[in-house]
Amino acid sequence: MSDPYLDPQSGILRNKFGLTDQDSLHREEANAVYVRSMLLKLNPIKGNFDSVHLQQIHENLFQDVYAWAGQFRTIDMFKLDQNRHPPMTRFTPADSIERELGETFKRLSEDGYLAGLEPKDFARKAAGLLSDINRIHPFREGNGRAQRHFVRQLSESVGHRLRFEVISKERMIQASILSANGDVTMMERLTEEIVSEERVRPTEKVIDFFERQGFPWNDHYIAATRPGRDYAGTFAGRGGVNFYFRDEQNRILVGNMKDLENEPNAGDAIAFTAT
Repeated sequence: MSDPYLDPQSGILRNKFGLTDQDSLHREEANAVYVRSMLLKLNPIKGNFDSVHLQQIHENLFQDVYAWAGQFRTIDMFKLDQNRHPPMTRFTPADSIERELGETFKRLSEDGYLAGLEPKDFARKAAGLLSDINRIHPFREGNGRAQRHFVRQLSESVGHRLRFEVISKERMIQASILSANGDVTMMERLTEEIVSEERVRPTEKVIDFFERQGFPWNDHYIAATRPGRDYAGTFAGRGGVNFYFRDEQNRILVGNMKDLENEPNAGDAIAFTAT
């Protein structure tokens, strides 16, 4: 279809930098949005946690990159990737964005903006909100970053903290695809994990180790083990009281050494129940 957001010559998004190759745009966009993101964390936009508030956050983040920052997309969108499951994700038609966002934020208002909830209940509701906004996908680009800022600010306004920084890009992509297609289970597990400081800390330490080793952790599914769950996989290494391993789905998981009867060597098969 004809996409008015794309430069007809280069085929990449029109941008304020005047760039015409995707790698350069990706790099400059990431740098610009990172700076705006840090500033936004220090000085959050005051709003009513509604459509306008979401638009203001998007505009703030992408104001240096796109002339249409903060504006809802005017074309229909889908994503296709044969290596994913499901391989195609269709988002809300452009002419239904405002209505569906209005319904989403009406439910949020009726839920009291998730105030007064225990962490686990808050995480479940926050996962539903993230999934709804992602399924609607109101902007041509930058939906994930805008919606995470929105939900992070909401969480802090009611006394919770969602640590999205320990969620790898690969894990968020998988959770987003599933939730956009009606399965919010992975997104709920994700938010439940990052609202708990106890479960965030081990993952944070492993990510810090990976960064010092130059390992591209963002390209892999990384998560903490869940209490009561049985696990099996291949031991990879340890750091202090924690260890990390690959399970049968090639995910990198972080556990506690006390859950293992003996300390294995790298490459050894392990099986345990997380406590």
